[in-house]
Amino acid sequence: MALTKKQRAELRMKFGGRCAYCGCELGEKWHADHVEAVRRNISNGYAMDRPENDTVSNMVPACIPCNLFKMSSTVEDFRSRISTQVDVTRRASRSYRTAESFGLIQPTNAPVVFWFEQFQGE
Repeated sequence: MALTKKQRAELRMKFGGRCAYCGCELGEKWHADHVEAVRRNISNGYAMDRPENDTVSNMVPACIPCNLFKMSSTVEDFRSRISTQVDVTRRASRSYRTAESFGLIQPTNAPVVFWFEQFQGE
């Protein structure tokens, strides 16, 4: 669904002009993310597999990196994928392991809490 300018402006301010996931301030370019994915089927000309999810009430404002990383994951799957990133980076990056061994990086094992879970609208 194509959002009107008014719908897009309202959606952008849903969480104070911030990404629903990481909480960064949204700039000029941001995505309207479907919380419950519509999933586009490449073999069917990018038609939606779940068109019933293509509603404004199922959308949140998201920064481009969060939306691209989330892909068609559920919120809980997205949370789980984020929580694995320290270990993924540690395995893949010698630079990370070096910085960690010198105390420059200290993983906390903190739970992943999204901005929309913390945001208190006025």
